[in-house]
Amino acid sequence: MIAAMERNHPAGTRRFRWAVVLALVAAGVGPETIEAQAGIRGRVIDSELGDPLAGAVVTVRGVSSTFITDSLGRFEAIGLPPGEASINVEMIGFTPGLFKVQLAGTDKLDRDFALDFSGHRLADVVVQARAERLMPRYVDFERRRQRGLGAYFRWDELKERSYTSVGDALRTVRGVRIRCNQQTFECFAAMVRSPQCPPTWWIDGVEVNSFHENTPIRDVYGIEIYRGAGEVPGEFSGSNAACGVIVMWTKSRPFR
Repeated sequence: MIAAMERNHPAGTRRFRWAVVLALVAAGVGPETIEAQAGIRGRVIDSELGDPLAGAVVTVRGVSSTFITDSLGRFEAIGLPPGEASINVEMIGFTPGLFKVQLAGTDKLDRDFALDFSGHRLADVVVQARAERLMPRYVDFERRRQRGLGAYFRWDELKERSYTSVGDALRTVRGVRIRCNQQTFECFAAMVRSPQCPPTWWIDGVEVNSFHENTPIRDVYGIEIYRGAGEVPGEFSGSNAACGVIVMWTKSRPFR
């Protein structure tokens, strides 16, 4: 048929073909472009529990399409140009994640994208249920927190009150003072009852010499503050208990 068109209308056929070629060039499309398209097979998961997150919204910078994860937390983005790709993932109750990946040629990259739980816009019962799932790791913290001997912060309280550092939270505790060195920009906690000596710090069940109170609070699960020997539980008692004890529990993020 094309051959017949060329015999009958050679000039028109050539003009048509050139029009098609020019249109493809203007759109940046050619055989080499099509062959160079890459893709991503992704899975969105909870950074602490490893659970798949269904219904997460995935966008790729420069791509108009939006992808929604299925019941297994999976999505697939195809037709991507090679090079660095910026992937944005959002899910109610989780901190949005921005990930950068390298795509090569026509490869399809398999990758997990882990989001950190925030509890934002979720019902209290959902947040509490999650805390109970994580409780085996923090069971002793929760037990002491329920007893109420001392001062306590859990991650959801830290989030709700918008603290940005450990020192911000400690400043609100009665009987605790934060002292800052203006030259080194470091801050340290001290108990009002014993300002002459620093408190003992425990991180995830291990005693440490010190801890900077300006440390970001994002990865903290819970904080226990005991302002004197009378409050300190047996597992944290020692010769320096009179100076106070501060216990930190960090979030476990094995899937991040």
